[in-house]
Amino acid sequence: MASPRRPRRGPAAVSRVWTAIEFVLGVALLGAAALAGVLIAKRPGPNRVDAAGYFYVPSDPSSHLANELVKIGSLPVLLVGIAVIFALTIFRDWVRALACAAAPIVAVEVVEHIAKPMVGREIGAGSFTYPSGTVAAVAALAAAMFLVSPRLLRPLSALAGALVVASVGWAVLVLRWHYPTDVLGGVWVGSGAVFFIDALAHLPWLVIARQPRFDNHFRAPAASPPVQV
Repeated sequence: MASPRRPRRGPAAVSRVWTAIEFVLGVALLGAAALAGVLIAKRPGPNRVDAAGYFYVPSDPSSHLANELVKIGSLPVLLVGIAVIFALTIFRDWVRALACAAAPIVAVEVVEHIAKPMVGREIGAGSFTYPSGTVAAVAALAAAMFLVSPRLLRPLSALAGALVVASVGWAVLVLRWHYPTDVLGGVWVGSGAVFFIDALAHLPWLVIARQPRFDNHFRAPAASPPVQV
């Protein structure tokens, strides 16, 4: 009698369907951010989306709430969030722990050192603005927290993350740090980087999990009953 098949654990236990969805979602979000960046680079001034966003979100640089909310996207909060996410996941899925710890840093580095200089958009004579690095950091942490949350808690994690990202996006608009399209670009880059890197990191493990085990291949004939002659 063949031994019962043990349930998979660790990185190989991730659903292939979900990994495929995650990969496509990550590519789509990063592609949207790149396409918007190309269009904004050609016309860096505010567009209709930006005008509408500024109309509904009045400027208030002295807003205490807005100045407090943008601190969520600061480097210390980013590092603390990464440490928490890594600690929550390392013993359940070390591949996801590493991916979700690295992806927010990668997203912020890409925004600050590649995307912003390439697009070259400014507000006044200030620094480059597309995409928003503050929003990208928060969106990346929210996406990573969603991935590391237990399945039953993922809807709650998604809702909480969306509220935090929306709050920080509102804050940078109130302070006039960014245009609304900068906020959208930050959301796309931050969340897209997490989904893409996590899916890419799990692909080799899913391929290995599909291969039949060598010992099981030779154990099956020995476990079958003898043939009566």
